[in-house]
Amino acid sequence: MPWSLAICWLFFGWPLNASPYQDSMPSVEGRLELWQSYRLASINKEESASLAVFEKAAATFSANHPDSKEAAGFVATAELMKVESMTNLLVKLESFLKWKSELETSIANQPTDADLRLFRLSVQLHVPSILSYSGDIDEDSAMIWMALESGFWGLDSRHETFVREIFKTFELSPTHSKDEN
Repeated sequence: MPWSLAICWLFFGWPLNASPYQDSMPSVEGRLELWQSYRLASINKEESASLAVFEKAAATFSANHPDSKEAAGFVATAELMKVESMTNLLVKLESFLKWKSELETSIANQPTDADLRLFRLSVQLHVPSILSYSGDIDEDSAMIWMALESGFWGLDSRHETFVREIFKTFELSPTHSKDEN
């Protein structure tokens, strides 16, 4: 009968969706500096110092959470924000494609991460339409809205307000993009 106990323990006592990195996954509290620096960089796009602060926060987050599947996406977002100020169009396009791919890989690895979805939404809303990078606006908007409603950014009321302002500014809703209005 010991094998039946083992089977019961396996099916009822073992968390089937447990991740081997669960203990090393960053907490929401660990993202507060990242949120603050992202807001600063988003609001003050023309100031390279603001972008450098976000870039440093993303790199620090990545260094502090080496097993985080999200960290590479945070770094990619900082790099994508830098692309906007580049002047050489070929370098700009190459950089955009490289860092877009990094962000997409991070989202594929962590599809429910609200910050990654917010960062991708922000990039999609700001890139020229010729780059055809707007296909996930509806899905990202819906996931971001669910994160807002669940209080994901509740530890930082300024960031939560900032995210809500994105919805207002770009006339987004949880169910449709501004193009459907």
